[in-house]
Formats: sequence, C-alpha cells, structure tokens
Amino acid sequence: MLSESVALHRAMEAATERLYAQFDGARFERRSDLVVLVLPAIPIPLFNSVWVAEDSAAAAAALHDAIAEVESSGVQPSVQVRARFDRTRQVAMELGLTAAEQTPGMVVRAGELADVSAEVEIGLIAEDEIDAANEILASAFDAPLEVMQAFMASARHVEGSRWYVGRAEGTVVSTAVGYTLGKATGIANVATPNQFRGRGYGSALTARAAADGFEQGSQFACLQSSPIGHALYQRLGFRDVEDYTLLTRPSQG
Repeated sequence: MLSESVALHRAMEAATERLYAQFDGARFERRSDLVVLVLPAIPIPLFNSVWVAEDSAAAAAALHDAIAEVESSGVQPSVQVRARFDRTRQVAMELGLTAAEQTPGMVVRAGELADVSAEVEIGLIAEDEIDAANEILASAFDAPLEVMQAFMASARHVEGSRWYVGRAEGTVVSTAVGYTLGKATGIANVATPNQFRGRGYGSALTARAAADGFEQGSQFACLQSSPIGHALYQRLGFRDVEDYTLLTRPSQG
C-alpha cells in the first residue's frame, strides 16, 4: 500500500497535469527526477515551477537549466521541494530562489472529517456569481483580478472539478474548489474576504468539498495549506503528511 505522502503527491501531479491540459501554451513535463510546469497565461511563480520528485544528484544537476527554461517564458519561476530534500534546496537557493514559503501537504479520510456548523448556504456556483467569486479569489491571493478570471475560466472545466460558493443573506461570502480524480479529492482556492472571516465559512466549504468527494468514492481528501489556513484544516481533521517548501526569488519591493 502506498504511504499517504506518496498518494498525496501522485494525486497532486495527476490533477495538475489535467489542469494544465486546459490551457493553450501550458506545459507539464516529467523529466527523470523533476517535473517542469509552465503556464505563461498565469504569471505567478506557483504555477510556473520546477517540482523536485527525488533529491538526487541528477535532479540537482538539471535544476539550473529547468529554472532557466521556466524563466525564459517571461515568468518568475519557483521550485518546490519536500522535507529533507537538502541537496536540491541548496542548489535552488544558490540560484537565487531564497524566499521560502511552507505549504504542508495535508490529508483527511472520511472517518476523520469533523462536523462543521456555520450559518451559510453552500452550493455549486451560478453563472451570475462568478464575478463575485473571482473578486474574492483575487483579494485573498493578492493576484490581479484578470489573472484569476483567466485561471478559473479554464480550471472550472477540468473533469471532476466542482466550484463551490457560500452564500449569506444572498451575498457570496466564500468560495472553494474540489476536484475528484480516482481515489483522491483535492481541495483548492478556499477563500473568504476579511470582513467575513471568523464565521466558519471556509471550514464549511472545505468540509463540503471533502464530503462530496467521499460520496463519490474517494479514499482521502487532500490539499496544500497556506500558513493562514493550517489551523483551520487541522480542526477539520486534516493531518500533515508531507512538508513542502515553495522557493522563489525575493520580492524587489
């Protein structure tokens, strides 16, 4: 049986490959111990990245050219490494990617998912709610609105994906995406505006996305957590099973 860490990583790779197939000019390429991701339409380092699959000498030797290839597309690159990947982490930092953000890989199984109570109506997004949801995503992830509009216009059509919104008194107050692929359900883009935080909306949407995946036969739900969301996901029953670090160039601002 696969470890939860390996199962999580394989699910992430499969979902990302399917996502990139939706975009013109995007590339998702496995190369020995690296995975190269290029998505010029979304010029954010997270989406233009080199994932290190194994902390091997071959991966370390190939990292310079892989980063340069991503950067040649006119975007800022990133490198994603896992815990104990000291060799490739050091090479990436020597190449100038010294800003580090922890994004733990987390998993929950059906019997571990906590019950959530929040005064919010949850449903799949309606066409007339897309603008409001994209504004929430742009604000939450500090990204240009047009970038989130372009991303979600394609991401929402990935097979197995479901785009949720939370509504309170007729207003869209939170959003999240769930996608089921095989035996895994991934959860992403959980976002709530500042003025609506602290009311359990994000927890409720995350739990709903996971529960829907379990109903469809998923063995586990998974996500990569931002620092701000980590405690929220832990309260829902998610557990850290992998320690990812995203390395980028420091901001010039």
